Amino acid sequence: MDWRPDVAFAEFRDDSGAVIPYGERWDMSPPADSYSRTDHLERFEVAWTLARALVDHLVAEYDVEVIADVDPAQDRAFPERAPRPREPIAGAPPAVRRLVPRGPGAPLTVIETGSPGVVMLAGATLETSAPMCSCDACDERVEEMADWLESLAIAVATGMAWERVERRGLAYGMTGRDGTDRSWVRHSRHERRAARAAIKAAPAFAPWPTRASAD
Repeated sequence: MDWRPDVAFAEFRDDSGAVIPYGERWDMSPPADSYSRTDHLERFEVAWTLARALVDHLVAEYDVEVIADVDPAQDRAFPERAPRPREPIAGAPPAVRRLVPRGPGAPLTVIETGSPGVVMLAGATLETSAPMCSCDACDERVEEMADWLESLAIAVATGMAWERVERRGLAYGMTGRDGTDRSWVRHSRHERRAARAAIKAAPAFAPWPTRASAD
């Protein structure tokens, strides 16, 4: 897909003055102490750029309404776990934007967080984030963050995302040409009850109407 902007991490240097090669730091296993370090988190502001480009792409391709500053907890099975949006920034898009299809399909909510980073929500329980982990050990690359965001966004837009309550847990994933990407997480009976009710109340996943079909 050609939505991805040509962006890279900002340049940071270590104590010796050498550029830190974020995204390519470890040829082998990272040092043990890097799992507890989160240096130069501001480099993940690039995730905001990725999310804005992806939203622009979705708006250009699909017939959707963009609603700003919605409550991220709205329609979620576990509203207390909703991410906190970043503070407003002059000249920047709203921190929270919800893409609602003008027709069948489920909304997609894009939240720019103050971490910094991006969280995408869909349905009652589906979620992805960029970065997935901000510790120095994980050392996520820009391309990986774009992949996380694109996978969920396109699965929702094409109606290939799904979620359901199963015995002792919650299953969710995306079905595509390469098969099904499935995950399962154990949840308490109370959580399963909340998820079942939220999934039942949420709009069903279905392909969004395209701009071409709307015209």
